[in-house]
Amino acid sequence: MPKNQNGQAKTNSWLRLLYWGLVVAGIWFAYLNIQPYERAVSFLGAKATSSAFISLVASIPLLNGIAAIFSKSLSWILGAILWSVIQIIEILPLILYNNEKFIEKIVTEADGRSRYHEKDTDDPTLKMLKRTYNHLPISVVSNLEVLKIFTYTVDFLICLTVYSPVASGKISDLIFILATGQWGKLDYGNLALALITLFAIEVIVSLIIWVGKLSYAIKP
Repeated sequence: MPKNQNGQAKTNSWLRLLYWGLVVAGIWFAYLNIQPYERAVSFLGAKATSSAFISLVASIPLLNGIAAIFSKSLSWILGAILWSVIQIIEILPLILYNNEKFIEKIVTEADGRSRYHEKDTDDPTLKMLKRTYNHLPISVVSNLEVLKIFTYTVDFLICLTVYSPVASGKISDLIFILATGQWGKLDYGNLALALITLFAIEVIVSLIIWVGKLSYAIKP
């Protein structure tokens, strides 16, 4: 094998190793990141369940153990579903913006698309439909960005609730501490966990996409 091909083979091997290492890291962080959402689901479930019903179930020896196992499993499953929905919304723009065919299709359709002129005599519903049509397909991407921002906000609040950087666990106390500059009262360990939970998967997916593009670029 020529020297340059041998070096290229080694590079591809390292990239494959890096790629699968990132995939394993993504799965591991996904498992860890489900825990805050499991806690959030458990908290909401406890709020929604009647205390009298909980006391009744807890008083039955065999049933209370089964109920505890079922509740834990259900909370984890619902937490995993909630986490998956949030992550898909957050990651989808990243994946789409790195897909040249998707971008080309959106740009081509937006440039070559006919536009309807709104008339003063148009029915309000017709005006709304024309406006909606004229904004396509760009509005799909714009709405996805708005949804992404909203989802990140919800995700951030869940992370701060579970990994609260203040002793009380209240968002209002966190805002007060930040506003008054009392940095010593912050729990930086919990803050780091919240940020890791919020951004770890996005960073790993970005690296996976980058490694994939690099592998494709150096193919013979």
